[in-house]
Amino acid sequence: MEYCKLDKRAVKSWRIGRLIAFLILLLITVPLGLFLGFSDWHSAWKLILIGAMTLLDIYLFLGFLLYPELEYRQWGYIVEEDRVVIRHGIFFVKKVIIPIIRIQNITVSQGPVNRKLGIYSLEMSLASGSFAIEGLNKETADFISENLKAKLYERLQKKGEI
Repeated sequence: MEYCKLDKRAVKSWRIGRLIAFLILLLITVPLGLFLGFSDWHSAWKLILIGAMTLLDIYLFLGFLLYPELEYRQWGYIVEEDRVVIRHGIFFVKKVIIPIIRIQNITVSQGPVNRKLGIYSLEMSLASGSFAIEGLNKETADFISENLKAKLYERLQKKGEI
């Protein structure tokens, strides 16, 4: 089983998303840290709070730098005759197997960052939840969507449900 890889632009999309989260956190923690640093409150809790905010900022910065590339290496998907297999994760790699017959809805979408980069997400909704393949180019997303729809209709016809 050879997993298909995502479009390389997915790394850039993930990096931009994490940069936005990092900047928002900085807008909160830096003024709060300065306020605590210059306050007259003398307690161990003050140091603990400043240390926790600093560690959180460092963690998100490292997530911005390192995680997108690691995530890209782990991400993969396979569309088989009767199922879709998605593998993802960084430290704990998950393998999700989705029976095509259980798919209720297929959505191809883009967020604002992905629209600028020209990449798409394909979301498959099931009764138990939804699963997505992120970072696909338009041709691949449309091909998988149409392929899954055709396989689903074919299986339903065999079962006599349509």
